[in-house]
Amino acid sequence: MPIQYFDHAAIVVSNLETSIKFYTELLGFKIIKRLKFSDRELVLLQLGDNPSSKIELLQYAATNQNIKVSLDRTLLGLRHIAFHVDNIQDTFLALSSSGVRMLENPPFEQSNGVPIAFGYDPDGVLLEFTEI
Repeated sequence: MPIQYFDHAAIVVSNLETSIKFYTELLGFKIIKRLKFSDRELVLLQLGDNPSSKIELLQYAATNQNIKVSLDRTLLGLRHIAFHVDNIQDTFLALSSSGVRMLENPPFEQSNGVPIAFGYDPDGVLLEFTEI
């Protein structure tokens, strides 16, 4: 059973409209599907025409506050989402000037010499931007 390609990653968000705006207006994704269910709403976003470049944003109508999840368990999940960019300097300046909280400062060098920067989406999901 070989896997054909990666389809999407799902991110639970606190404000669907804020996250849609972030991923579409700042990062260039487009909405390809929007669905409403009784307990949640989801939006599927795609970057360009590549079927392997999709993100699903989910916002739940309510959460069960009686269910406790250990912070240690959450660390096993998503670490970051990585994006290839043509120019890390331009990307950093565009995102930081738009109010995106960025972690790295110029000159963006890894030990192997690849320029890299990190920032956060509106809910604190770590995003990696790199020139490969």
